[in-house]
Amino acid sequence: MLAVRFRSVMVALLSVVVVALTGCGSAEKAAIEIQYTLDPSRGLPPGMNTVAVLDAQVNVSTDQKWSELAANYIQELVQQSNDRFGTTLRLADRKHTTSVLREADLAAAGLAASDRPGEIAQLLGVQGLIMAEINVRTELHHGKKTTLDPTGIFRGGTYIRTREVDTTSRHITVQTDFKLVDAATGQNWVTHSPPPYHRTDKGSVSPVFGSAKTEASMTPRDEIIGEAVEVGARDFVSKLVPCAVTYRVELESSVHEGCQRGVGCLRADMPEEALKHLRLALADDPNDHRAAFAAGVACEMSRRYQEALDYYRQACLLDNREEYLEAKRRVSENMHRARAGGVS
Repeated sequence: MLAVRFRSVMVALLSVVVVALTGCGSAEKAAIEIQYTLDPSRGLPPGMNTVAVLDAQVNVSTDQKWSELAANYIQELVQQSNDRFGTTLRLADRKHTTSVLREADLAAAGLAASDRPGEIAQLLGVQGLIMAEINVRTELHHGKKTTLDPTGIFRGGTYIRTREVDTTSRHITVQTDFKLVDAATGQNWVTHSPPPYHRTDKGSVSPVFGSAKTEASMTPRDEIIGEAVEVGARDFVSKLVPCAVTYRVELESSVHEGCQRGVGCLRADMPEEALKHLRLALADDPNDHRAAFAAGVACEMSRRYQEALDYYRQACLLDNREEYLEAKRRVSENMHRARAGGVS
């Protein structure tokens, strides 16, 4: 009887340790989509009505499939603009473009062809060339982590053992570059080189009964690369023609009840109600960067762009996170060309 009671006490103590290590789990999380219809910031060169989209150049560490996928996505965005907003930009047939370049021994020209746009454009019968470059770098780091091994308790022992397991962290950097070359002048009409897209993932290891985690347990690489290519291509196309865009934002609340309620309201698509709770959270704790960021999201969803920018700036001052900086940049660039009615 005494041994059973002792084991019960040890199990209770272990539960306290687990809670201390893993947290109480009270944070609210939400995946939010923010939609815009953006008017072009630059537009097309005078007289340009037909363009060809070339396959993107990729570096040796980037899967070759992204060369064609990126080009197809750009072409899809332009076609959507034609269909939804009456844009009249014609696109050279992708199969024809590939065939002509292959026959002319220019299939792999990519950005290297920028010194001969007139020749390529003449071959394709177009006035402009859209070209892209995608470079991906992946860094893996291996380490160790100590986890609890309470098997002694359940085997009748009177102590808690620990053990080390292997851990893996991965950092992916995606650099995308896009440009439209005016064949008549040979000049880059629009160049879009956004800041590198960074993503760090760690294989999660439970504090208790932890086991080794590898890259296979992380977000798939293709999903991360695809998101970076999508964002870069979309921002590039929106400089040329009207474009409907969607931004995905991941939110996590602080421990403050007002911030938790605010993030919950955002998840339920109630930005105005969310803003009330988030403002209360910031009134209680002006240093709550999670509440400031979520308030910015609420304002951006409601198309109150100046307020959104103010909250994002506040979040950046409190915690210089990548997602905060990206949100501030996004609103700063889009607020003056976003259509008041949202997505058409």
